[in-house]
Formats: sequence, structure tokens, C-alpha cells
Amino acid sequence: MVEMMDRGLSALTRIPPLPPFMTPEELVADALPLLDPPSRVTVTDAAERALRVPVAGKWSAYDRGVAPYTIEPQDMSQSRRFRAVVFVGPSQSGKSQMLLSVSAHAITCAPGPVQLIHMTKTDADAWVEEKLDPAIMNSPLLLERLGRAREDSTFSRKRFKGMRLGIGYPVANQLSSRSQRLVLLTDYDHMPQRLGPKDAPEASPFSMALARIRTFLSRGCVMAESTPAFPVDEAKHRPATGLDPHLLPPTTAGIVNLYNEGTRGRWYWECLDCAELFEPTYERLDYNRDLDPGEAADSAVMVCPHCGSVIEHRQKVEMNRRAAAGHGGWLHESRIVGEDGRRQLCRIDDPQIRNVSTASYALNGVVAAFASWRGLVESYEAARRVLEATGDETDFAGVHYTELGIPYQRPKDEDENAVTVESLTGHAMKLPRGVAPHWARFITVMVDVQGNRFEVMVMAWGAEGERVTIERYAIHQPPDAAPRAKGEDGKYRGIDPGRYAEDADVLTELAARVFPVDGAAWGLKPVGVVIDFNGPKGWADNAEKFWRARAREGLGGRFYLSIGRPGLNQRDRVWHEAPERASNGKKARGIKLLNMAVDRLKDSVSAALARTDTATNAQHVPSWMEAEHVAELLAEQRGDKGWSLKPGQTRNESLDHSVQGLALAEFLGLNRVNWEAPPAWCVLGPDNANAVPLERPNDPDSAREVPARPAPKRIGYLRR
Repeated sequence: MVEMMDRGLSALTRIPPLPPFMTPEELVADALPLLDPPSRVTVTDAAERALRVPVAGKWSAYDRGVAPYTIEPQDMSQSRRFRAVVFVGPSQSGKSQMLLSVSAHAITCAPGPVQLIHMTKTDADAWVEEKLDPAIMNSPLLLERLGRAREDSTFSRKRFKGMRLGIGYPVANQLSSRSQRLVLLTDYDHMPQRLGPKDAPEASPFSMALARIRTFLSRGCVMAESTPAFPVDEAKHRPATGLDPHLLPPTTAGIVNLYNEGTRGRWYWECLDCAELFEPTYERLDYNRDLDPGEAADSAVMVCPHCGSVIEHRQKVEMNRRAAAGHGGWLHESRIVGEDGRRQLCRIDDPQIRNVSTASYALNGVVAAFASWRGLVESYEAARRVLEATGDETDFAGVHYTELGIPYQRPKDEDENAVTVESLTGHAMKLPRGVAPHWARFITVMVDVQGNRFEVMVMAWGAEGERVTIERYAIHQPPDAAPRAKGEDGKYRGIDPGRYAEDADVLTELAARVFPVDGAAWGLKPVGVVIDFNGPKGWADNAEKFWRARAREGLGGRFYLSIGRPGLNQRDRVWHEAPERASNGKKARGIKLLNMAVDRLKDSVSAALARTDTATNAQHVPSWMEAEHVAELLAEQRGDKGWSLKPGQTRNESLDHSVQGLALAEFLGLNRVNWEAPPAWCVLGPDNANAVPLERPNDPDSAREVPARPAPKRIGYLRR
């Protein structure tokens, strides 16, 4: 080591000595291997020779037998026949490992420029730090070829002898003006599907990647892998036919459509009893769907569709390895149509394979090496039951995408198209207006804010989420104490919530109103009043003032300000927190808002309206409700990105009210209540924390004072 000295500061640093002297002969000898032609070795053989992977806490040689279904797709990256390889599959299946194997082959056997594109820069950096760098450091053959200069190993590139591995993310300049022999796209469906300026996007990442390999002619290849993340495009979807047996339902975007344009390979097993080939899919798992998810998962087995033979989960590894050895494996669609009208299947090297330039593969989640049937069935059944109970399909769609590896198609509800104003009124509940049914356990009041009025709906809730509207009206007149509420002629002006904060005071009495329970000598006060935070200009500030005034009166726990969050991928259905930042960029408000994932909650409301054969999670329409207000419940339609108004519809207040009520009920703990021992705020009967004795049944004007109860603590116990 050499020490640098400074008379004033003494030793500054210690630097290593210069590298040892090398003769020209040694430099030439070190460079000569780069002149060798590419080795005629498959990607899988090269990975077994050069790559080390983490297994059970230690680094071991790559083993093709762990995920044998990856052998053919990764080997096809060196094919002169195809210029692209597309792999659709679930998580925990070894998809991303294929990209490491292809990279290892390029480093050791066929040097050339390779570019790997991750979802985002953050994900790319994390992949380099957590996956790529450790793999290189623990694989001697890769480490020996890595450059030793400081710039040879960074987050954006790795320079090896004779080749360069670039690591980027999906932006236009990363896939422009560069020539690459291989472009590897990971998690394709989580990338932007159009790159370039928003007003003039250039193309998809896949098509831009194809342009980068053009210089290398038949040696170039684009490889894309991903779990699907886009729903089925109902406008383009057609029932499956024998002519295209491996066609997946087209999606609105993403890798599934790339797969459909390719050879459409599927993974097949050979039955151990009848020796017939079949594709192992989730639909062929047999278990009792009436059992609890955990118990059903324990009994799941695969059934051969030809002879009914049972294959257990412990045999999955053997079945996959037999398939890779020729007893099954990847079968693709050919150009030959048999006499039965079905397109025949063939191997990848068959000259009769579909005449396309992409070798495409789709793997079902039951085959994935690192996922168990037990976990798969448990997740599927739990999500399916949430969908049936609440109408929220977020978890169910997620199971399809990440665990099954197939595009999600929204279930067709036979009654969905039959839900009309006529059908709702035909099943209407006969109940006096303003009176809660005998099974009511709590009351919610919802307020939608318009420019010239407050739209109010009151809903009574029973056990298991059953509910019915018991009041619906609009408030048009401000309170007497509001500025210029009355003119000289004695007439009231209209409500103006955005201009006059005092107009909101008319909502104060909503929390104290008593709603009689049908046929009982008691009524219920609302458990909460939820008010729309969105509204005309100026209303947000006035709403905050209103809530703070109620909080000073000790009623802050009775009033909630709600705000809708659109999108089907919200982190939760309901959450209560202060906004991170105000809309104008200033410091956030110091109040909490009831955040609602409105698209997910509208799924639940839509499902609840269609439930006429069960009380669980059913939403009833009362017989007194006007047709125009019933129509507001059906004013929106669901698309791939969420809910929107139907053409020609302008009013949807009843639907918004229903969403507000469901959000408040879930926030208070509706889905966590033990109905055999419910908390005080949803007890059935006069012992309810919000019950008020009545002198005369069904008459709220005869209400007596409510005894003091420690209700707020019991309600707060169930809040999130």
C-alpha cells in the first residue's frame, strides 16, 4: 500500500499499489478467447455449467429439474426460427430465473449486447442489488468474466469480457437508438403499455424492443415474461372453439395478447394410468367446495379427464420431470386441422407449427414449482367467498392473475341484466316511510352535497349486512340563523353550501333524529352521519368548519366527512386518515377523512341489489321509494377501469348514498361483528347503545331521553 503525505495534514489516505506488470503476450492471451465463435450450447446447459442459485439458504448449481417447464422457453431465446419468446405464468414459477439463465449464456457462451428492462428504475436497482449481484458474486465463471474497473459494475450496466449487460426501465430513451442482440422484458404487464409523450406515444415496450434487435437479424431475440394483469376484453372475447384450443381470452392490453399472436404452447402431463395427455389446470383440481377453504385445500387432487385417475400434489415434481423427458411437455398449435374440426398440436420443432415469429407459452398455476395446491385452493376459495358475500372481486381477480397466471373474466351473474327499476320495485319491502324494520340493529345517515341542496338518505342495517332505505329527501332551505336566509318577503333563499358555511348547520339535527323500529316501543338514533367532502367550490373548507364545530360540541364521533377514491386497485376498501397534502400543495388539513374505494364498494352495492333470495348482504328497496330514486341506484355501469354513468344518466345520488353507508358500516366493524355476541352499537332490541324509548310505537315524536351509556368506547373498539 502507498501512503499519500501532506505536510499540513499528515497522511491523507492509503491507496493500493499499481497492478502487476503484464507483457503484451499475456494481454493477447487474455483476449484471444473473445475471438472464439459462440459456443453451441443451450441456455439450460450453460446455466447448469456457470450459474449458481440460492437454495435453502445456500448457493447451489442451477438444476433444470426444479422448474423443467422453463427449459424450452429459455432455450428458444437462441433460436434462429423465432425472433421473440413470450411466457405467461403465475408468480413463484421461476419466470424471472429464465432471464438470469439467458444472461449467463450470453456472458459465457455467446457474447453480445444484452438489455434487461424492469418495471421501474426502483425495481431495476433492487433486482440488481438483491438478485443479479449476488448471483454473479457466487458464480465463479461469471465473476471471472466481470470487468474489474469501477465503471464495469454499476446499477445500470455490467461489463463482461466481450459483452455488455444493460439494466434499464421502460421509458422511450431506454429502448431507442441502441442495437441489442437480446432484449429481456420482465413483469411486462406492470410496465406502461405505451411509451413516449402522453400526447403522442410511440409504441409498446415489446414493439420498441423488436426494433432494437433488427441489426442482429436472426440472432436477435426479445424475451418477455409476466403474470397477466389486464382483464378480459369482453368486446373482443369469443367462446373457445376447437379451431384454436390454446387461445386465451383477449385482454385489454398486455402479455396475453402477445401470447395469442405466437405459437400458443401449453404444458401437458401424461397420465400415469392411461398414458393419455392432458393439460393440468385449476378446473381439474377436485375438492369439496362446500368445506371451509383450509379443509377444502387439504383434500385437493388432480383428476385425469380421460380415465379419472387421481394425481396427488406430492406427485407434481415427478409429473413435471416426466413431461420434460418427453411424456408430455410443451405442445403448440399447428397449422393442421383434423377431420373433427380441431387444430392439431405439435412440438416446437415441428415444421407444421403455426407460421408466426413468436414462440409463446402459457403456464397454469397448478404446475408452478414453488406453489402448493393447498395454498392455491385456500386462496381461491377465500377470495371466491368474499366475492359472493360482498361483490368485491379484487381479491378474486388477484388470485387469477398472480396465482393461476390466467386473465380474469368477471363472472356473469344470471340476474345481473335482470336488475331493473321494475325488478327492484317488484321485490320492494313493504315498510312505512321513516320507520326501521323489526330486525334493524343500527342506522346510518348519508348526505350527498350538491350546489343548491343536501341530498339525504337514511338506511337501517340488520345482521350479516342486510339493509334497507328508510328515508330519502332533499334539504333545500338554509337554517334561519344563516346569512340572509330569509328575504324581506319572508321567502327562503336556496341552500348554497359552497358560499355559506352556516348552511351546513341544517345537518346538525340529523345525528339526533330518532327512527322508530317497526312495531316496537323504541327507536334508533343514527350510529353516524357521513357527509360528502366533495362538492361545489368552497364546500371543502365549509365542511371542515362544520365538523370542527360539532367536535367542540362533543359530537365529532357522530359525523364523518367522506371522500371517494376511484380505481379498482386501492389499498383497502375503507380507511380513516388525514390527507397527506392539500390539493393546492399547501399543508394538509388537520382532520381525518373517511376514504372510500368507490369502485370496489359499488361492486358490493350492485351485488347486494341483486340478492333477492337471501338476506345476507342484501340491499332492499322500500315500497314507498320513488321510481326516480330507485333508478339512481342503477345509473352507472361497470367497465374494466371501474364504474361510470350510463349514457343519458345524470343522477346517481342513491348509489353514492349506498356507497357512503356501506363505507361507514364497514369502518365501524360490520364485517368483524360476532352476531351471536354483538357490541352495544348493533345489539338487537332496546338495549342497543343508540336505542330511544318511545311512548307510542312508530311515532318518533314520542321519544324519551336516552339513558347515559358508555357507547363511544364500544364503537371505537371496532374501528380500524
